[in-house]
Amino acid sequence: MHPRRQMVRRAMVVGFFLLLPITLNYYSPYLMTSGTAERIASFSLFFWLAVFVTSPLLGRLFCGWACPFNGAQTLWEVVGIHKLVKVRWLPVVKYALWVAWAGAVVGIAIAVGGWQRVEPLYMTEHFVSIDAAGNLITYYLLVALALAPAALGRRGFCRYLCPFGVWSIVGEKIGHALHVPRAMLVADATKCTQCHTCDRACPMQLPVSDMVASERMRTTECFACGSCADGCKQDAIHWGFGRAK
Repeated sequence: MHPRRQMVRRAMVVGFFLLLPITLNYYSPYLMTSGTAERIASFSLFFWLAVFVTSPLLGRLFCGWACPFNGAQTLWEVVGIHKLVKVRWLPVVKYALWVAWAGAVVGIAIAVGGWQRVEPLYMTEHFVSIDAAGNLITYYLLVALALAPAALGRRGFCRYLCPFGVWSIVGEKIGHALHVPRAMLVADATKCTQCHTCDRACPMQLPVSDMVASERMRTTECFACGSCADGCKQDAIHWGFGRAK
């Protein structure tokens, strides 16, 4: 067991969330898109491209260990947690939002003839994202967007609405199709006692014990937080690097 590792992980995502008034523009889909329309490559463009191109090797580690919206939901879970209501069609929303976002950037880039200059601080001249009262509206809207799906249960935003995680999902799927080895969770079914501690530990409420039994830990909704591995007393789940089954 490695409970301290989870304490560090939770502290990291909460820290990234608390820094959001400073860093919001560096993640911004709007600045990524509007900058492209002006033929400017903003920091957010490079940031999300970096998440995308590294995900074949790192999987969804960004989502589990560095996403500020993960941090918002982690803080919310201190107040209350209830089981996610399963709505079969709703996960389509996050993919539709991502397609609209990525498609807009690509389409605009083609229409204007590509990027002409690089401005990492595009519309962020003072380095701080929330430097005017008007910017607070965007901040509060994003926080509300991340927390409102909690009405449907734990990690509702991650499961149903988050377009940010789709960059990692798509990149990881491309890496898997190309047989690229990556950081991943590995299961040893012979050590599992079916205590279901891993199921209870998983913030995404995945059937981890069933995944361990089949020794197939790869699934789209796992964001590689490692809570299952760090809570397993039998060491039936551990970190590894290789090609997923």
